[in-house]
Amino acid sequence: MDSNRNTRWLEDINFLCRELSLKHKNLFFQKNKEDFFKEIESLKTDIESLSNYEIKLEIAKIVASMGDAHTYVPLNVNLLLPLELYWFADGIYVIVAPQQYKEILYRKIIKINNIDIEEVINILSSIISYENETYLKSQLPKYLPAIELLYDLGLVNDIDILELTFEDENKKERTLEIESMPLGEWKELYNLINNDLMYSTNLPLYRRNSHKNYWFEYIDASSIVYFKYDACKDMPPKDVVTFCSELISFIEAHIVEKLIIDLRNNFGGNSSLLNPFIEYIINCDKINKTGNLFIIIGRETFSSALLNSFFLKENTSAIFLGEPTGGKPNCYGEVQRFILKNSGLTVCYSTEYYKIIEDDTLLSLLPDVNIDFTIQNYINNEDPCFEYINKKDS
Repeated sequence: MDSNRNTRWLEDINFLCRELSLKHKNLFFQKNKEDFFKEIESLKTDIESLSNYEIKLEIAKIVASMGDAHTYVPLNVNLLLPLELYWFADGIYVIVAPQQYKEILYRKIIKINNIDIEEVINILSSIISYENETYLKSQLPKYLPAIELLYDLGLVNDIDILELTFEDENKKERTLEIESMPLGEWKELYNLINNDLMYSTNLPLYRRNSHKNYWFEYIDASSIVYFKYDACKDMPPKDVVTFCSELISFIEAHIVEKLIIDLRNNFGGNSSLLNPFIEYIINCDKINKTGNLFIIIGRETFSSALLNSFFLKENTSAIFLGEPTGGKPNCYGEVQRFILKNSGLTVCYSTEYYKIIEDDTLLSLLPDVNIDFTIQNYINNEDPCFEYINKKDS
């Protein structure tokens, strides 16, 4: 084994240990300090027996174990399965697949390399930083197609082909070998698929305009304004404040029986961007009434989007519906980064703590109306959240 290689890894691990402890707002808020240092020392002892990628995975595991979703190690991958997955109420399903694998579209995954999916989930979750099960559900399906991660976690034996076992609606099983593809080809494939879907009018509202950070639509027949807010980030050529000013003008000029603010797919950014709009809503008599204002939240409502959601919860008469948020109400954030100079690994960490409620044990902002999302909803292009609002009397 290359002694220089081992020395470089020791330098990186020592730097990680020192810098993360110093720079994080409160690294040991959940995990015992002694346990952290024991794991670091154990990794240093094992360097000679581990491959470079295995060491990276071990570092990711240690950082993920701190229990802060904003503190993590991004892992680069070069090969991916050509599938998009989603964790529905009853399991993980294939929701996008290329033509050659069309027979597994909308099928439930029950085994990977003959390992039960529950065991796969348990092992893979060790490298994912999360604070609640809802956020894990949003993130883990994005990791599953990364065949290199599965290989180095000991879940598969090959990085070119993966054996998946699926179950159809009749509980009939089928096993199929899926070939991985280079990251560049994967991006080209999914750009084509997403371009086909981008402007589709057959999709439910929440799945439209995925290339936009924010947009709205007026449903004239129901006098509903639907405002989709997918990222707390300005989008040229119209920033959030300008966009919201135009939205306010529209609301003032039209009959609006219901306003829907959909934050279910918003991972955050800058929470202050939406504040002027929220202040308007708070003081708008025709909107800020029970039955007139609805906020949709979900597993991807995180960070700044969670702060926006909570402020709306505390200061308006909105009905919240959907899933519990992926973000924890009292959470660490304001991410900074440092790089391990030898390996090039990036380490992300939190520099601030946001305490917005007294109960620090609450893991999610909970909806008033919990609505599960099923594979059949997805196949039928249904949005049970919108349907609930549309049918509800003001």
